[in-house]
Amino acid sequence: MRKLFAVLCTIITLFAIKEAIYVFLSQEADMVKQRPILIVISLSICIPLIVLSLWLWTPRGKKNNQSN
Repeated sequence: MRKLFAVLCTIITLFAIKEAIYVFLSQEADMVKQRPILIVISLSICIPLIVLSLWLWTPRGKKNNQSN
C-alpha cells in the first residue's frame, strides 16, 4: 500500500513541479503581474509534496521484537 501511495504522490509531485517551472518561465502578461504570489503558492505546494515523496520512498526500518 505504501508503494502505491508513493507512486501516486510522485506523479502528483512531478506535475506540480512542471507547473511551478511554467510559473517561473512564463512571459504571459497576466502571469508577470502576479508572479510573486504565484511563486509563493507554487513553492508552498511543491516543497511539501517533494518531502512527502522522498519520505515515502525511503526504506522503512525493521522492528526487532526479539528478547534474549
